[in-house]
Amino acid sequence: MSVPIPSLESPAVAMLTPSLDQLADPVIAVTDEGILRYANTRASDVLGWSDVDLIDQSVLDLVHPDDVNLAIAAMGTIYDKPYGELLRVRVRHGRGTWVHLELRGAVQTIGDEQLIVLVARDMTDRHHLDLDQGDVGVLRSVMNRMHAMVALLTEDGRIRSINGAVTRLLGHDPELVQNRSFVSYLHDDDQLQVLETVHSVPPNETVTFDARLRGADDEFHVCEFTVNNLLDDPVVGSYLISAQIATSLVDARNRVDFLAEHDSRTGLLNRDGFMKAARQMMTAGGGLGIMVIDIVHFRSINELYGEPVGDAVLAAVANRIDAVRWPDLITARFGGDEFVMAVRSSSDASIELLRERIRRDVPQSVAVGEQEVNFAIRTATAFEAQPQALDSLLVSASNELMSLKRRADPDSGGITFDAINERRAQLDQLRAALTNGEIRPFFQPIVDRNGLVIAVEALVRWDHPVRGILGVGDILPLAQMAGLAEAVDNRVLDLAMQFAVRLTNAGHGAVEVHVNVDPKVIASPSFGHSFLDRCHRAGADPAQLVVEITETDLLAPGPTSLANLHRLRGVGTRVTIDDFGTGYSSLSHLLELPIDGVKIDRRFVAGIDIDPTATNLTTAILGLSESLDLSCVAEGVEQPYQRDRLAERGCVAFQGWLYSPAVDIEEMTAMLPRIEIPAADGAIRPEPLDQIEA
Repeated sequence: MSVPIPSLESPAVAMLTPSLDQLADPVIAVTDEGILRYANTRASDVLGWSDVDLIDQSVLDLVHPDDVNLAIAAMGTIYDKPYGELLRVRVRHGRGTWVHLELRGAVQTIGDEQLIVLVARDMTDRHHLDLDQGDVGVLRSVMNRMHAMVALLTEDGRIRSINGAVTRLLGHDPELVQNRSFVSYLHDDDQLQVLETVHSVPPNETVTFDARLRGADDEFHVCEFTVNNLLDDPVVGSYLISAQIATSLVDARNRVDFLAEHDSRTGLLNRDGFMKAARQMMTAGGGLGIMVIDIVHFRSINELYGEPVGDAVLAAVANRIDAVRWPDLITARFGGDEFVMAVRSSSDASIELLRERIRRDVPQSVAVGEQEVNFAIRTATAFEAQPQALDSLLVSASNELMSLKRRADPDSGGITFDAINERRAQLDQLRAALTNGEIRPFFQPIVDRNGLVIAVEALVRWDHPVRGILGVGDILPLAQMAGLAEAVDNRVLDLAMQFAVRLTNAGHGAVEVHVNVDPKVIASPSFGHSFLDRCHRAGADPAQLVVEITETDLLAPGPTSLANLHRLRGVGTRVTIDDFGTGYSSLSHLLELPIDGVKIDRRFVAGIDIDPTATNLTTAILGLSESLDLSCVAEGVEQPYQRDRLAERGCVAFQGWLYSPAVDIEEMTAMLPRIEIPAADGAIRPEPLDQIEA
């Protein structure tokens, strides 16, 4: 029986069933979009698909990926033919193997519906036989499966045949291109050159060239062609053309050509490109001025701030030089920190005016991350009204520059050698401190109204062997210069997690451990997994940890940051906003953020009962946190009256020197579980600025 079609009871299909159902060959009928409307019993048997799998499905989904374009091209052009020529494609069998079918189709109007009726022959066994016996079928199959496009052309340039790659890559139907002029498929600008090139190929010789070839969608593709003149061959008697799409190759060639005359780092001309352009300028006549520019103490900038910052300075200088608009100007980078400019001028006045412009616009500070790098430049010039040799001008300018360097005062670069050496020593000390354990967290307690320690905050400290305990203000700038900021953060985080485990083992598992996390780290896709993996390795409970982020960093969190915060909160880790009140968060914004608490900035706490604005803001934050069911910690509590006024307004958690500065692990552990609260008139020394955490 034929495949039942319960969803399609059209007269057209009904008329097909009686006459085609008894045929021994597979017969299918499809729409011009490839949707299967009918398949006889033999088609179902050959393809091994059930009724439901076949009907109303796209036959293109069954065709081998390498044959899809061939099938699409044949279906798209079959309406222009009385019937199609034989088409060989591979179709997926229900068992997952490939069936080799030979198809011939025609458009039939059956009832009120136009369908493409395809009669197929299963050539799978024949295909295997061809492969076993090595006959012509093997060669035909290999040609059609090749990645390279192949065509045979007659002596007058008409297409005899093409292989399957032409259809797969460009979409051309083999039947429609046959006997058409090969040149007609080329870009108009390439036709004459290609025609002359092909006709000039001697018998049995080969030529290679690039040209643009048109696809079935009228888009042009740059291709690399190889033409072999086999007209004298008694069997072939044609031009044999092979081609491959070479757009990426052309791009690579263009890139190589560009880099031959341009600096890869800045995009300016390199030495070769500059010499070529400047010589052309000399040939055109007129005076020529040369200016050489270098960055003062550039090597020291690299050593002081790191190579990424040095690269940013180079890029900024290149961009500023390139942005100068001046008549007949050439700009280049010769390497390192040396830039060169050439300008056509009738006198040296023009080059001096340009020199002043460069001195004014180029040596502006460069912001790189949180670093602001100041630098200076040196300029040297040479001019000849009737230049004879470009090299001599360059030598004159270079010699002047060398003289300037020898006469330069120590402050000419804005960075003294003593400062560079001192900072270099500090960077080395920081690297050593990470290795020998001098970088570690101290912990400052967070207490309730009764002095019970409910949490601790991990704050980075450097136990310097000479300078004593150093705070974040001494550590962070150095770490950023040395590229060690992430390493410092990771060490503090790991040790904080270990302290959380120690607290639990000592019976203080209810004491939370707060850690500050850089927003750039939270924005990393791997942060959520990395944080939880660190917890697992340390044996810490994620629910004992609290991640602190400053308010300004949460004003516009990206989707990755939000996903990471939600992941942490999903395992019990709480998220709080540090320094709350210094940013611009609104009530609606707080409702959208995945947070559990806020910390009132110390500046508001310091102004309570002194500054009405600070008092009102503190009161508002406490009320806001209560209404949103957020925890609230007051930072920077130094005086008993501050604690008392905060408590009167509903604050239940306090942090500051009234209770304790940040202390090492042993001292913090000894304070637990409760800290004695000083009397209301107790004197508390203020917290040093270099200990204040951002």
